[in-house]
Amino acid sequence: MEYDFSKLNDREFETLGASIIEKILTKRVETFKSGRDGGVDGRFWIGKEKEGIIQCKHYISTPYTTLISKLKSEELAKVKKLNPAKYIFITSKKLSRLNKQEIKKLFHPFIISEADIYGYEDLNSFLSEKDNQGIVERNYKLWITSTSVLDLIYNNAIKGRSESTIREIEEKAYKYAITENHRKGLKILEDNNVVIMTGEPGIGKTTLADNLALYYAAKGYEFCDIEENISEAESIFREREKKNILFYCDDFLGSNLYDAINNKRDSHIVKFINRVRKDDSKKFILTSRTTILNKAFSLSHRFQNGNIRENEFLLRVENLTNVDKAKILYNHIYHSNLNDVYLDKIYQDKRYKVIIRHRNFNPRIIEFVTDSGRVGHIPPEEYWKYIIKSLNNPEDIWADYFQNQTDDCVRALTFLTVYNNGKISEEELRRSYNTFLNIHNVNLGDQTDKSFEAVRKLATKSLLNRNQIDEDKFEYVLFNPSIADFVLGSYSDDSNLISNIIKSLENEISIDYLQALSGLGKKINSSNLKRIQENLFDFFFERKLNEEDWDFLILLSFLDFFNEKTNKRIERFLNALIEADSPNGNRLWELLIILTEFEPQIEFKDFDFLHDFIEDVSDEDSLRELFNFIDTYNIEDEHILFQAQTLIENYLGSIVDNNDLDVDYSKHINEYYYPEGYPEYDIDLNGIESEVQESLDYYLDGFNESVLERIDFDMTRFVSNLDVESMATRFFESYEPDYERDYDGGHYSGSSYEDDIDAIFERS
Repeated sequence: MEYDFSKLNDREFETLGASIIEKILTKRVETFKSGRDGGVDGRFWIGKEKEGIIQCKHYISTPYTTLISKLKSEELAKVKKLNPAKYIFITSKKLSRLNKQEIKKLFHPFIISEADIYGYEDLNSFLSEKDNQGIVERNYKLWITSTSVLDLIYNNAIKGRSESTIREIEEKAYKYAITENHRKGLKILEDNNVVIMTGEPGIGKTTLADNLALYYAAKGYEFCDIEENISEAESIFREREKKNILFYCDDFLGSNLYDAINNKRDSHIVKFINRVRKDDSKKFILTSRTTILNKAFSLSHRFQNGNIRENEFLLRVENLTNVDKAKILYNHIYHSNLNDVYLDKIYQDKRYKVIIRHRNFNPRIIEFVTDSGRVGHIPPEEYWKYIIKSLNNPEDIWADYFQNQTDDCVRALTFLTVYNNGKISEEELRRSYNTFLNIHNVNLGDQTDKSFEAVRKLATKSLLNRNQIDEDKFEYVLFNPSIADFVLGSYSDDSNLISNIIKSLENEISIDYLQALSGLGKKINSSNLKRIQENLFDFFFERKLNEEDWDFLILLSFLDFFNEKTNKRIERFLNALIEADSPNGNRLWELLIILTEFEPQIEFKDFDFLHDFIEDVSDEDSLRELFNFIDTYNIEDEHILFQAQTLIENYLGSIVDNNDLDVDYSKHINEYYYPEGYPEYDIDLNGIESEVQESLDYYLDGFNESVLERIDFDMTRFVSNLDVESMATRFFESYEPDYERDYDGGHYSGSSYEDDIDAIFERS
């Protein structure tokens, strides 16, 4: 078994050392607050009066010659002054037999035996013993990075994106500081099986979610990164019904909010969350910005009625104690690789207290101002000003790096990823990057290689992450969601840039995203949107019309169909669509709205052109719009009426089958018993049928009644044709009586040293 001590900071290593000696000696070991220890990291008593001392040196990457030199110059005098009856020395460094002999000789007579000297090999050997696993598990980072746990984590990740995600999470875990929020998040997951981390950007939602996910993956849960693909999650749920699975969704809804609600994915999301809540073998961790979740609740009655906010865990900076903040700051400093000349600026006059107590303290800001790769270009004498500027103006946190430490080509890859809704395949990014270089005024700067392969390596791990999603396929996502916030806030007035980004991407995703941004108020004002739409029409219109790319043209028109400069071309496109031979597409809802708006200028001879657009409609908004359109234009087309009847029956059948109506089948059990150990039920099928009909009547409220009559839709007949017995049987196959769970979520002990901030930062 191998343990990676490099992931621990010096304070964590001292705690580990004390725990090991306590177990070996079976004596209580006293530990003291961090800080100047006078050579004492732990103390134990031999009899009543003889004092034993433990000293830990976390010098894992320090040459042995430097270690022995420091012991001679700094530690020896301390030990002589303490004059302990027994002295135990622990280091994370590998030690040879000769090394131990030299250390024993140096500390004679206080080190009684070489067995009182513990090096890397001794620690690994001790911790690998089965009886000592409790010590390992109490030390989160050590446990997570052990070879056996890493094997378990990686082997349990669903292949593809999930495997890549969990590796990235594990690689960043060494900077994590366990705070009270970690314990609260675990408690919510244990009690509810679902937790939605919310809070403002940079508060640490993703970091907390990542490490909770890592915790459960280390406990044997399969890890599934679903990226809001609820259908994928539902499929995995069914395939692995009896297995422990942790579902993970970072930036829940995000910029897809309007798409989720318009396409009725909100009902699937709510249903899936409630399904996980009822299954103790599953866990679901989500993160969401507070503003996005608030908007979702204001727009979606399904979110309101689904009570999913009961799972919310709102992270606030105010929830972090000053000691929590001190741990976060110290951990980042320890692992920062910053030169001492920079760290001196933080320690000078105890300035770390200024950072900890700043009103804008934020884990993301701490990560930035302690990242040697991002601040290395700043002269040491300017470093403190940089920290304060970042704290005073957190919205500019990406500005310096994005605008001063990258070039136009790296920025281009970032722009393209942002406007492709935050993720893009490598093939798409390569193609759109090459197009962008040809149509946008890009400053190529020096003579270095600007090929896609060269530039993507510069962008990866600073602005973008490259994830493997298949054997030979890769996908790029933003290094951090705040990059999108920065780009959208800083470049929203540059209509030419945005136009050229969309031209380069040339896909429906980017136009959808642009539409969503205007709806979310992301600083793309109406005049800019008009200019962008005009620019895109000039660039795409003739080609897309010749290609009969109807969906693309529908979305392009839907951006702003009140724009006088594009209206004539929209009319031309609609007339071409109406006259086309069997046109097809998937954007019925937007098309019907545009047609209704342009109806005075557009003459409908017949409605054959709608047939293929209607064929595969499965969302509620499109159905409602179709019914209203049929009524408004008094459509008698038998094929369309038949399609409408089939679609409404299929749609209602699917929501009944998926139980999106939240029918409580358990209310309809008259008797539940176990003859010979097998459960049987006496089910009131008539009661279930009545509840289904009542729920559907309520659900259809707002649908165009005259069209329902015209297509001869009969609710009673529809419900009577449902296979209610099969639906009930599926439910009861997994049904168990809801007994009260007697569960102890676990106890975590720890001290809160409110007055120990100076001690945490005290240098030896």
